[in-house]
Amino acid sequence: MSGPGRKPLCLHTAPMRKFASMGGEAGVARQLAGFLRGGGGDLAAQRVARLVAEACAGVEPTESARQCAALRDSILQLCEDGTLIPTEARLLCREIDGAQAAMLDALSSPHRVLDALERALSDTPARDLPDLAVQGALSADSAALLIGENGKLVIRATAGLEIPPDAADPRSVAGRALAEGSVVEASDTENARAVLAFPLQFGDELLGVLRVSSRTAWKFSDDEKRFLRAIATRAATLLAGDDPQARLRHTLRTFESLIEASPLPILSIDRNGFVQIWNRAAEELFGWQRHEVVGKATPLGSHDLEEALRIRQEIDGGRVIRNQEVRWQRKDGTHLDLALSAAPLRDPAGAVSGSIAILVDITDRKQREEQVVRTARFREHFVGIVSHDLRNPLTAIVTSAQLLLRYGELPERQARVVARIAASADRMARMIDDLLDFARSRLGGEFPIHPRRIDLRQICEQTVEELEFAYTRQVKLEVHGDPWGDWDPDRMAQVISNLVGNAVQHSEGDVEVTLRGESDFVVLETHNRGTPIPREVLPHVFEPGRRGTDRSGGLGLGLFIVQQIVLAHGGSIEVSSSESDGTTFTVALPRKGRQKP
Repeated sequence: MSGPGRKPLCLHTAPMRKFASMGGEAGVARQLAGFLRGGGGDLAAQRVARLVAEACAGVEPTESARQCAALRDSILQLCEDGTLIPTEARLLCREIDGAQAAMLDALSSPHRVLDALERALSDTPARDLPDLAVQGALSADSAALLIGENGKLVIRATAGLEIPPDAADPRSVAGRALAEGSVVEASDTENARAVLAFPLQFGDELLGVLRVSSRTAWKFSDDEKRFLRAIATRAATLLAGDDPQARLRHTLRTFESLIEASPLPILSIDRNGFVQIWNRAAEELFGWQRHEVVGKATPLGSHDLEEALRIRQEIDGGRVIRNQEVRWQRKDGTHLDLALSAAPLRDPAGAVSGSIAILVDITDRKQREEQVVRTARFREHFVGIVSHDLRNPLTAIVTSAQLLLRYGELPERQARVVARIAASADRMARMIDDLLDFARSRLGGEFPIHPRRIDLRQICEQTVEELEFAYTRQVKLEVHGDPWGDWDPDRMAQVISNLVGNAVQHSEGDVEVTLRGESDFVVLETHNRGTPIPREVLPHVFEPGRRGTDRSGGLGLGLFIVQQIVLAHGGSIEVSSSESDGTTFTVALPRKGRQKP
């Protein structure tokens, strides 16, 4: 139901009217169904758009999302009741989806406005200002610069959708703005839902009109109007001519308008720490009004005095600060996390006379990040504690099973059951060991190793033999050079068991293990054919919880533990995997262990 040139529904710019006043979500859904059935075609689309826009205007994004979800449920209920057919229900849901997309797009509008403001202050010619107006005002889809010539308006520059031919008539919105010398706003006229016209006035002279319209929004927001007024002021300055004093005065007024229209807090402080600029967004964020702070020492208290001093030294040194995270205090005593970008201001002699700063409130983002960290720490503490407490009952199970097998004189059938219990308990013990190693590494503890002089060939042969017996598969082992070094024998057996066990489980053909002694290192390689590790998994294969396939049935900690053991010995581990070459894990271990600091 979205024809060419139409924008998605704009929920946030419609008049303030909520679902509650319309009989709840079910009532709204019935009205939408009636419009769709009764109007048909483009007329039905316009009515649906208006009703949804009015219902969701002026609410927070989360609340709007909740209302739209409830509205979709009501529409689907009408479909289930037979009031709507599936095709009609899908059409209505697509209109709601478009409206939500427009609301999310509005979140990026501050950055869009700032970019447009920055360009407007540069050497942008008057003919490019309509394009900046469309970029900076989210609701706008058309803008035009109309110049007064011989008592008539003439279109000189446009941007966005095509404007109607009668937009320059004396009785048009732009014509009335020029005749009255004031801003004129109208709705549902000139092929648009909202039309706004600003007279371009320089001193006592009217030079033309900046006309902006929207086919999706019924009204421009106050922030958009302030921004567009600043663009109109800039246009009047550019069209005024070459009078240096007049141009200077209007440039200053334009700068002040742009600062005031900014959706982000902007403030300026002189060399003595006194506030010189404090815009409307700063008032809203920090709580102090302009008259309370301008000409006085800045009231913003930094959470970190050393950081504040360093920032002051950077500015005094003439350096620019970009996206520095700071914590400052509001008037009510609460603290805000902010991203600070600041630049020095200079006097005519080139000396630093103060600074100007733009701030972005990142408090919500920081709180979410801290919550993620706290959750992860709690999870890791929990894993460590539970794993440790499981050891005691599991040890009792293993010991009891072993005693029954050794001294119980059980019948063959019962002995097999007890042997299965003992094998499962051993597997659980290995899983708990992995969990404890994982928790220890994540909680900042040092991975425990006890190196001594060993023959890695002996460890390989013993471990490979055990795996061949367990999987009834043959593993080819080749040893070249000197395999002696200082390593933890139990941890090395764990590395070999994990790597070779993975190779055996994930392949159908031969598994090859190569041990190669070099001058300062001993290199261990495992190679197998078969299905390669997926390309998207390969960069993350050593992360905890990652599995190349679902056949292993473990916790997904094996390769993570292997990597931690190798790193604890000062070594390295790499993996390559492809359909043609198979999968190869390569471990390089220094003969002499890494010296602890």
